[in-house]
Amino acid sequence: MTEQHLAAEARREAETRLAATYSGAPVGITETDREGRLVRVNEAFVELTGYSRDELVGMTFLELTVEEDRARSAELYKQQVSGEIDRYVVEKRYRRKDGRIIDVEVSCSAVRGDDGAFRYGVRVLSDITDRKRAESDLAENERRNRELLEALPMAVYTTDAEGRITFYNRAAVEFSGREPTLGDDSWCVSWKLYWPDGSPLPHDQCPMALAIRDRRSSLGEYEAVAERPDGTRTPFMPFATPFFDADGALVGAVNMLVDISERKRAEERQKLLIDELNHRVKNTLATVQSIAVQTARDSADLPGFRKAFEGRLVALSRAHDVLTREGWDGADLKDVVAGALGALADGRLELDGPPVRLSPRAALSLSLVLHEMGTNATKYGALSCAGGRVSLDWTVKANGKGPELELNWIEEGGPKVTQPLREGFGARLIRRSVERDLEGLADLAFREEGLACRIAVPLL
Repeated sequence: MTEQHLAAEARREAETRLAATYSGAPVGITETDREGRLVRVNEAFVELTGYSRDELVGMTFLELTVEEDRARSAELYKQQVSGEIDRYVVEKRYRRKDGRIIDVEVSCSAVRGDDGAFRYGVRVLSDITDRKRAESDLAENERRNRELLEALPMAVYTTDAEGRITFYNRAAVEFSGREPTLGDDSWCVSWKLYWPDGSPLPHDQCPMALAIRDRRSSLGEYEAVAERPDGTRTPFMPFATPFFDADGALVGAVNMLVDISERKRAEERQKLLIDELNHRVKNTLATVQSIAVQTARDSADLPGFRKAFEGRLVALSRAHDVLTREGWDGADLKDVVAGALGALADGRLELDGPPVRLSPRAALSLSLVLHEMGTNATKYGALSCAGGRVSLDWTVKANGKGPELELNWIEEGGPKVTQPLREGFGARLIRRSVERDLEGLADLAFREEGLACRIAVPLL
């Protein structure tokens, strides 16, 4: 009897331990019959569902399952009862007695008799509501981040720790002119890369590769040039940054490619403007020097020199004002005429001609020419007496080499004109400005009834 007694004691001890484990387990444990009715539940399952033990026994697990998840749960349990499957794990939602919905993970096993027939099912349930909420929040954050990256106007892409591309936005496709292959393309979305000096830049030596290799950011440290499959090139600045997990292990990197084409064009324009400014300053100083020398040579005294010199500088200054308003892109002929002659004619100047756009060089030279002619007319010509008048007309003609501007200056009603014994500075300035500076023709006719001048210059 001793052996039987010991066996009985061992069985009771095992049953006691099992009952204690069943009752004290931190997860819900249930036993269900063939129809899915609960025949036994532990305390954790009572707390999980909010029902009492008496309320739960006799209910089916499908009554606790939310309606949308019942069909799948019923089908899996049916297969387990029939012997098609022995165990399964499913995630679904339960509705507690208080109406709150929770997420649960259910591990289902079948207990069978010696003949293999289904006796009852054992179900172990864990509340995974917090985990599912965290997963949902993570998925929502990832969705928002992807939407943000897609909305960025700059090319953005990510790689894993080995440099394989894992994500790219639409701006990256537009930037590179191609669709990268996820998991296959490495280091950069671009077709080909070059350094700013035009030398080839291997993909495994690009700033993204360096950021991953050196485990540090390359924010604005480099400039490079990307070539598209169609051969067009774009200068850009990469902003590559590696990222790490909570343990400090490298998991990948993100890179933003900033197109600096406009900046490069602006730098080039600035260089051209500086070069052009230097050129114009030198030309202006040379012109002023020449005006000063010639004015001094033709002036009888200092007051006369000062008046003539100041007048010519003012004419040059007014031409500069017109060009400055136009951004030194050129000037309209009428504006140049108004700046050079507006204060001289006193209503006795007749103008006629179509709109004509002058280059900066032509505007400066013609401004000086018109100033000399206006000054001469005021001091000695038609505008020096009450009845005199001046007409200035112009046309644009074709001369076989391109468009040509022809101006005609005609004075009438002034003092009788005679051919000068020697050519003065004003006449020399007119010829030099037209023939040397503008590669044109200046024809001065000293008619008895008044000076006539024909000027023809190419419009370049």
